[in-house]
Amino acid sequence: MKRRNELDALRGIFLLVMAGTHLPTVLNDVANQPLGYASAAEGFVFLSAFLVGSIYTPLMFQRGMGYVRERLWKRARTLYGYHLMLLLFVFTVVAAVARLTGSAALHNYLLVFFRNPGWALAASPLLAYQPPLLDILPMYIVFLALSPALLRFARRRGWGAVLIGSALLWLFAQAQGGRALYELASRAGVPFERAAFGGFDWFAWQLAWVAGLWLGFREHREVAAQRSGRWLRHPAVSAAALMTCLFFLLWRHHAGGLLAHIGTSSALLDKWRLGPLRIVNCIALGWVFNEVVLPGLRRLRIGVLELLGRNSLQVFAAHIPVCVLGDGILLSEHAALPEALEQTLLVVAMLSVMLFVAWRSDGGYRHSARYESPRAITRSSSSG
Repeated sequence: MKRRNELDALRGIFLLVMAGTHLPTVLNDVANQPLGYASAAEGFVFLSAFLVGSIYTPLMFQRGMGYVRERLWKRARTLYGYHLMLLLFVFTVVAAVARLTGSAALHNYLLVFFRNPGWALAASPLLAYQPPLLDILPMYIVFLALSPALLRFARRRGWGAVLIGSALLWLFAQAQGGRALYELASRAGVPFERAAFGGFDWFAWQLAWVAGLWLGFREHREVAAQRSGRWLRHPAVSAAALMTCLFFLLWRHHAGGLLAHIGTSSALLDKWRLGPLRIVNCIALGWVFNEVVLPGLRRLRIGVLELLGRNSLQVFAAHIPVCVLGDGILLSEHAALPEALEQTLLVVAMLSVMLFVAWRSDGGYRHSARYESPRAITRSSSSG
């Protein structure tokens, strides 16, 4: 698959929005679900799965399932290494800062670790203990590792059974099946703390991954058959998507009180279990991004966003320590600087770390771009 720079730019946008959401600054109010009841996390997970499907489906047909499995499992092992380094950081540096400064925010962040350090150290590499902000990467790793099996099954049996199974797991999550399993494990004596597992319900969020994987697979097959999604541009579809986005946008921001009487804490909008209305909002926003945002990004070619998106997982991992320590600094009762200055410095530090890590991780792409550029080819031809 030819690299689609607009998708890299969109991932860069999702990264910046997630960073703004995680920082304890005024940016949180702006970045936290600005377009309705859908966050950048849903977009990031879905788009990542879409890229896996669209990139590895042709490789599966061309080079075989073994090659795809090897590549995806290697990627999963690399991400698991990132996760272990983040755990080491929070169990050493963050824990030490919490002890030395007496930061209540950092102490609460590592409450499970301070309460039972032996269990936390043993459970965290097994992904059974996931401190806040360290819960999306384990989910990503597991979904990525399972993707070869899903692609193989879909190739042999079709996507119908995969999608039905995914929908059933999502319904299981809506019925709080995960909590029932935890209670069953607790009665059986399994040493597991539900609060330590992180916020995301994997039984629900697998639906976003499977949907992205399916659409990535489907895009490759449609390109091979030279079919296009004209139905996306049908006036009825366009009107429904736009009206749905507008409704949720007004609801999210209360529209001057117009929709304030409708509750927002309902399970229908739950982020961690991907409530039904939340999925409707995500689907409508997906249409807007596909039909409006991506064409704009394709024309504009915003290099900084593409840089972040090409190295999204490294950047995501790098932004977490800044967020965690930022919570300890800004929420401290003994702040040394004015709050506005502290917030500004934290935002600058966050952007600097993200851009530096993206630039350092982008060396291979820069090398290949120089090697494949027309100017480089011209120079090579003239020198020969």
